[in-house]
Amino acid sequence: MRFLPIVTLILVALGYSSAAHALDDARAFSGLTSVNAIYDVRTTDEKKLQFIFMVIRDTLDETRQQNIKANYIVSMRGPTVKLLVRSRQGDPGLQKKTVTLIDELNERGIRMEACGYALNLFGVEEEDLFEGIHAVGNSLNSLVGYQAKDYALVPMN
Repeated sequence: MRFLPIVTLILVALGYSSAAHALDDARAFSGLTSVNAIYDVRTTDEKKLQFIFMVIRDTLDETRQQNIKANYIVSMRGPTVKLLVRSRQGDPGLQKKTVTLIDELNERGIRMEACGYALNLFGVEEEDLFEGIHAVGNSLNSLVGYQAKDYALVPMN
């Protein structure tokens, strides 16, 4: 057990401390002042959806910390739209966390879209969606249109 503290002291003395080397995305962001991305979200699992929302939130925060303006859109389609309904059955605690994450993304200026084609398919009305989610005609058209406007496509499923 005394071996671990000795190794840690040696690594720190040699300059290998984890805090000494901060990671960044300087190479990827070289020459850029802004980035655009559309996240294609498809899942039927609410915990996975929450994880995806957290990753997008944290990615935005990290991008901004590196002095890059980020324009993000979250496009949700297929059965994912069933997880975006206010009055659905399920675990209220799980739903509350989903709403909190949606609010956090909206507060950061991320546009949240739900596929109107999927809404019709699953019998969901636009007004039944959580606050801050915008229904669009067809999320596939959103994906195509935003890519044509130089938004990077980021699959999240």
